[in-house]
Amino acid sequence: MFDKIDSILRDIEDIEQEIKILLNIHKITLIDYIMIKRCSIDYPPHIKMWMIEQIDNEIDKLKLKIDELNKVKKEFLIW
Repeated sequence: MFDKIDSILRDIEDIEQEIKILLNIHKITLIDYIMIKRCSIDYPPHIKMWMIEQIDNEIDKLKLKIDELNKVKKEFLIW
């Protein structure tokens, strides 16, 4: 059980690093990304839709891994 949790946590850390790399490549911060997604700020001129989609894909992967971790934690606690 702990091996599975460790594996998921490593995957989460890897995805987090990918997100940080993409944000740095596209020269935006996480706060900028969130504000763009909330439509609170306009897209900066240097940002294209495909750049945001790259980050979106990694965020979706992160959400799936977090859900998986929560599921494993529930199984572990019920056991």
